[in-house]
Amino acid sequence: MNIITCKYCGGAGKVVETFNLMEGPKPCPTCGGAGEFVLEGLLEHTTSCKFCAGTGKVTFNFLAGPKPCDSCKGIGLMERPRIVVSGKSNTVITPTTPRPAKKEYDVAISFAGEDRNIASEYASKLKSNGVSVFYDNFENVNLWGKDLYEKLDDIYRKQAKYCVMFISRHYADKLWTNHERKSAQARAFKENKEYILPVKLDDTELPGIRETIGYLDLRIISIDELVIITRRKLGDNNT
Repeated sequence: MNIITCKYCGGAGKVVETFNLMEGPKPCPTCGGAGEFVLEGLLEHTTSCKFCAGTGKVTFNFLAGPKPCDSCKGIGLMERPRIVVSGKSNTVITPTTPRPAKKEYDVAISFAGEDRNIASEYASKLKSNGVSVFYDNFENVNLWGKDLYEKLDDIYRKQAKYCVMFISRHYADKLWTNHERKSAQARAFKENKEYILPVKLDDTELPGIRETIGYLDLRIISIDELVIITRRKLGDNNT
């Protein structure tokens, strides 16, 4: 009995030629996680599963045919290749792991207009240190004519690695800062990890920003120190 490449799975599995010439080649059942095997006589053999890189075993019996891998059950590490039949042609679709979407910005800054001087100095120093930062005055061309409600929601919810939020009494009172805060909080809730990096300018508390969340205080540290800490945070995020 010989082993040949499976026509139905594009080489991902094998086809066993039977002794019955009337039946012809018998395809492996969607590979079954069986991988390669060699049958000697009528004995039952166990081989390594190619789909889960040998972590499981596949049993082949001459009468019963291949059994799915005892570890991955024919699924493999991610998902078993599925066979799509269209007429007489067979197409193999092998799922792949989607790559995480690349973030457009390292940092998105959220602040009230009254605190613009602080945000502007921070953004400029980040930019001069090679950090990609969303700061509205840097984006006049890109924002011109856009629906800012939708655009800012997209930026603060999807397009940055971190949102640095300058918290003050002015921040708590503004409609736009509350919009940015809710978008950032939706992202933090979905990913269940640190995304909002609070920077306090006074003792104002914001809805949804718990007292237990670590924050920096610009009454204690300088903007230069804030820039250094931000760069270190980004370095940790990239490792």
